[in-house]
Order: sequence, then structure tokens, then C-alpha cells
Amino acid sequence: MKWFKKRFSEKSTYLGIATTILGLGSLTKVKEAPEIAEAIAQASDSLSSGDYVTGGAMLITGLFGIFMKEKTK
Repeated sequence: MKWFKKRFSEKSTYLGIATTILGLGSLTKVKEAPEIAEAIAQASDSLSSGDYVTGGAMLITGLFGIFMKEKTK
């Protein structure tokens, strides 16, 4: 458990997750993968410093922005 706590306190962990999502998205042709990776990368500063409220909010709103359709008139 300590190992996970240490890893998730490092910014490189979140950047690695973002890069992995980018690679998987490229292999599977998921066109939203770059935006998901960007949301994780942007939240990495807050998440790695232990500010899970801000980091989590950034991730959730970023994912909503990716997957929600815009209203058209």
C-alpha cells in the first residue's frame, strides 16, 4: 500500500497514465484519447501534491467536456 501511495504522489505517475492512454487510444483508434490524456496531465500537479479535490474536479469536468454533446439550435 505504501508503494502505491508513493507512486501516486509523483507527477510522473499521472503523466505515465496519460501517455499510456494516448498509446492505447492510438492503437484502438479512440479519437477522444488525446483529450483524456490532456485532462489527466493537467490534473497531475494537484493530484501529485495530494490536492485530490482540485485534481479530481479537474478530471471529472475534463471528462464531461470530452463526452458531453453540445446543444445545437
